[in-house]
Amino acid sequence: MERLGGHGRAKYTTGTRLGTSRDRGWDGLLAERWRHSEGDLGEVQVRDTEVIVMLQGRLHIRRRGDGRLQQCDAVPGTVWLCPKGVREDMIRLYGEVEESLHLYLPSSPLSATALQELDVDPDRVGLHYDGGFHDFLIEQIARTVQGEMTDPSPAGRMLVETLAAALGVHVMRRYSNLEHASTPLPSPRGALDARRLQRVTNFIDTHLSEDLTIATLAGEACLSPFHFARAFKAATGTAPHRYLTDRRIDHARTLIARGRLPLAEIADMCGFSSQAHLTRWFKRIVGTTPHEYRTSRS
Repeated sequence: MERLGGHGRAKYTTGTRLGTSRDRGWDGLLAERWRHSEGDLGEVQVRDTEVIVMLQGRLHIRRRGDGRLQQCDAVPGTVWLCPKGVREDMIRLYGEVEESLHLYLPSSPLSATALQELDVDPDRVGLHYDGGFHDFLIEQIARTVQGEMTDPSPAGRMLVETLAAALGVHVMRRYSNLEHASTPLPSPRGALDARRLQRVTNFIDTHLSEDLTIATLAGEACLSPFHFARAFKAATGTAPHRYLTDRRIDHARTLIARGRLPLAEIADMCGFSSQAHLTRWFKRIVGTTPHEYRTSRS
């Protein structure tokens, strides 16, 4: 897996980084939250494909990459795309960006395998240097990732890695040298059959304490990650990350009701990062705290 580094202070000379996903272990995506003050940013040779979504702020922005000048009046939801390899020699902010999310993707936002499954030659794909536009799907992905950074969910890694793949497909189809109409999404290959679905769900139930990935589950189903999420949802009506969250909560309910184990140990056994993490999500989904639930079952 390509290691993503971002640009940091080399590019964002007027910025303050508010948070990073670097320690989350996410494959295929690095996310950073930034605040930017007015002024000129640094000149860089872009190292990772970058998708920027402004979340809070209102200002005018000018930038130039590979000789192309772009300017816009930016508002929440404004998007910029900068492919790896572009040289940006001018970025000027005329105002404050209260918060923006910077999503770094591999140099090709999709693996060669995924591109081949879309019937696309990986060597033909080139992303546009584009900016100042609005894209509902990109904005929603960005806001979901931001929420995952500030309030991690029980199956957050699986959620983000699924979103990273969706973002890669969308960027490649909408903002590259490929014609959108000539790059249709592959037809779903149907739901997982009962045998493979059982193998995947059994694997989930016996590995609830682990940091499961979409690639791991796809391997159990003998499918590529690119197709697994849709096949799983077609079979269960639920996205893999939501199914995993529900199973963790269900297992926690069973253990809590028995009344023998400390809540911190139950949190660890069910894949939560701490007792507080378990308590927060248990109340959000079940409607009561683990302690209240235990008391009511005593």
